[in-house]
Amino acid sequence: MVKTSLWPLQEAIFQRLESDLELTQMITGVFDDVEEGQAFPYVTIGEPTMVPFETKMSFGEEITVVLHCWSQYEGKKEAYDILNLMLQALSPRLQVEGFSVFKTQVEQMTVINDIDNVTKHGIMRIRFYINN
Repeated sequence: MVKTSLWPLQEAIFQRLESDLELTQMITGVFDDVEEGQAFPYVTIGEPTMVPFETKMSFGEEITVVLHCWSQYEGKKEAYDILNLMLQALSPRLQVEGFSVFKTQVEQMTVINDIDNVTKHGIMRIRFYINN
C-alpha cells in the first residue's frame, strides 16, 4: 500500500527534539503551532515538502522539512547554539514508524533578523529520503 510518511516523520522529529536534554534545557518547547505570548526561545516544526519516487520494487519520498528556532537574545549566538543542538539531536538516523529512512541531508541553515528587528529566526532545511 502506498502512503506518505509526512505525519510519522513529523512525530519522529518532534520526539527526537523533545527528548534531547541539552536542547530542552535551552528552549521553552518544541511546537507545531505556537500560542500567542509563548516565551522565547523555542523551536517550531515548519513546512514539509514531499517529492515521491518509485522503483520497480518500492515507493519512496524525499521530504524536506523546515525547522525554525526563535530567540530574542541580543545577537545571533543563541539561535546558532539552538540550531547546533537541533542538528546534533537529528544526526542519528531517525526511526519513523512504518517507514525506513535511508539518508538524511542538511540542505541549509541560516539565522535572520525577524520583521520586528528584535527576534532572531534560525532556519534549518533538512531532507529525509524515506522508503515505504
